[in-house]
Amino acid sequence: MSESKPARDAALSGLVERGVISAGQAEEVRAALREADSGPGRVRWTEIVGYIGGGLVLAGAVALVASSWYDLSDDARIALLAVLAAASAGGAMFMVGGPQRMRGRRSRVPDVRRRIGGVLLALSSVLAAFAVGVALDGDPLYAPPLVGLVVAAAGYAALPSAVGHVAVWGMSIGVVATALGDLSYAYETESLVIGGALLALGLLWAVLSALGAAAERRLGLGLGAALALAAGQFLHAWTPHEPLGYCATLAVAALCIAYYFLDRTAVLLVLGIIGVTVGVPELVWDVTDGAIGAATVLLLAGGILLAASWVGLLVHRRGGSGGEEPPAAGPQPPPATGPTRTDASGPRPRL
Repeated sequence: MSESKPARDAALSGLVERGVISAGQAEEVRAALREADSGPGRVRWTEIVGYIGGGLVLAGAVALVASSWYDLSDDARIALLAVLAAASAGGAMFMVGGPQRMRGRRSRVPDVRRRIGGVLLALSSVLAAFAVGVALDGDPLYAPPLVGLVVAAAGYAALPSAVGHVAVWGMSIGVVATALGDLSYAYETESLVIGGALLALGLLWAVLSALGAAAERRLGLGLGAALALAAGQFLHAWTPHEPLGYCATLAVAALCIAYYFLDRTAVLLVLGIIGVTVGVPELVWDVTDGAIGAATVLLLAGGILLAASWVGLLVHRRGGSGGEEPPAAGPQPPPATGPTRTDASGPRPRL
C-alpha cells in the first residue's frame, strides 16, 4: 500500500496540472485515501487519543484555574476564560485543517476530525458563556447563555456536528428559562410560562429538524421530543392540581408515535412509550383523586409499559418487513440463451 502512495500523489498532481481538479480537491482526495488506508481500527484509536488529549488539556486548565481562581481579579478571570474559549475555537480550526474548510454543510471534513472539532467548538461556547457570566456577575441571567448560544450557533453553522447540535439545543433552553425567569410573574404563573415556552421550543425544534433545518435530523427529532416531554412533566410538577402537565405529556407522546408511522425514527417510538407510561398513571391518579394507591399506580405503569412495548415491537416489525417486495421497475434483462442460429428446421437457441 505504501508503494502506491507516490504513484497516487503523482497522478493527483497531474490532474491538477491539467486543470481536471483543483489543488483543494486533490488535497481532499488525499485525506480521504489516507483515512481509508488507515483502517477503521486506527481511525477509532486516533479519535480516542484525541479525546483523551483534549480531556487532559481541559482538566489541566480547570486545575490551573481552580488553584488560583480566588487569587485572580475579575478582569484576569474574564481574560483567562476568553483565552481558553479562543484556544478551543483555534484548536477546532487546526483539527479540521484550517478555517477555509469550515463551510457548513459543504464542509468536506473526515468524520473523526469533524467530531473532535465539534467538541472543541462546543467547549468554546461554554467557556464564552462563563466569561460573560463573570463579567456581568449574573445580571441579567440570560446574558451568559445568550452569548453561549451565539457562539455555539456560529460554530455549528461553520462545522455541523452532533455535539454542536446538542450545544445549541442546551444553550437555547438556558436562554428561554433564564429570560422568562427574570420577568416578574407570580410563582405559579412563572412556572406555567416557563413550562409552556419550553414545550413550544421542543415542538419547534422537532418540526425544524423534520424539515431538514439541521444536518443531524434524527438527533434533532429526539432532542425536540425529549424537551417537549420534559416540559410536560415540569408543568405537572409545578402545577400538580392542574391537568395541563399530563395532558401535554400524553399529547407529545401521541405525536411521537403518530410521526413514527411516517418516519421510522426509533427514538420517537421510545419517547412515545415513555410518555404514555408516565402520563397515563398521572391521568388515573388525577381522575380518581388519589383514591388508588402507589402500588396500583406502579402496576398500571408496568402494564402500560409492557403493552406499549409489545405494540411498538409489532409495529416496528411490520414496518421493517413491509410484506413482499414489489417487482423491480424498469426493463428486465433478456434470458441468457445466447444468440440463435437458423437451419432447415427453423431458429433454435444455441446453448
